[in-house]
Amino acid sequence: MTRGLRGPLFRVNVIPFLNSERIAMSELLHPFAGKGTGQRIALLRAIREHGSISAAARQCQLSYKAAWQHIDNINNLSPQPLVARLTGGKGGGGTRLTALGEQLLDAWEKTGVALQAGSMQERQTLALLGRLAVRTSARNQLAGEISHIQRGAVNDTITLRLPGGSQLQAQITRESCDELALHEGGHAIALIKASWITLALPQAAAQVAIANRLPGKVGRITAGLVNSEVIVTLPGGYSLCAMVDNDSLASLAIAVDDAVCALFSSQSVILGILD
Repeated sequence: MTRGLRGPLFRVNVIPFLNSERIAMSELLHPFAGKGTGQRIALLRAIREHGSISAAARQCQLSYKAAWQHIDNINNLSPQPLVARLTGGKGGGGTRLTALGEQLLDAWEKTGVALQAGSMQERQTLALLGRLAVRTSARNQLAGEISHIQRGAVNDTITLRLPGGSQLQAQITRESCDELALHEGGHAIALIKASWITLALPQAAAQVAIANRLPGKVGRITAGLVNSEVIVTLPGGYSLCAMVDNDSLASLAIAVDDAVCALFSSQSVILGILD
């Protein structure tokens, strides 16, 4: 259930499994049976089977682009990537599940089997299942740890540390911060629309006065008639999607693997938590 929405926040309620000594997976997975989550799980299963995004997309009746969008979101909502892309080698590259991805899929497929939820590893897996249930219209969903909260009279600035060391800032009202009970050491999910992100070359980005300046490399470029979608791969495996008009993209003259910076204001970030 989502609730919310006064200012940049949202809240998602999931099963309070941490207070249970023993949980049946059938009970745990019931809230995650929605279309979006089921499709993502099916995609993970197909990647495990085929070792290829294109083959997995065909099996799941998704376009290649839609499959990658699912993978980007899945990886961004996990403390570690669930899907890894392989390059070169005897087979010419491909895509595979990471150890955490295998663990998550195994947990999903244990429907009807009781689990002991006492170990830290199992708790992390169950929490990750909850993250995959989050569906929003924002193209970018990044999970991270709250490293700092700067209090203000009206607005608070929340610093979120991402895997790989990148940090982003979100400015929300103090009331919203209190309602979500945000605290240093806690975790939150940042939502950022692709159209709110501007791209710049590293040297030019250093001259821009803006709260969020995330360096990365160009992962993919999908050209459109007016705008193009650029995926920026961040250190640690997270990615950001930016929607850039074609004239701006031409002036940047960037290609896959080129260094680039994603710029966006702290007021463009929506924060949420998992109850």
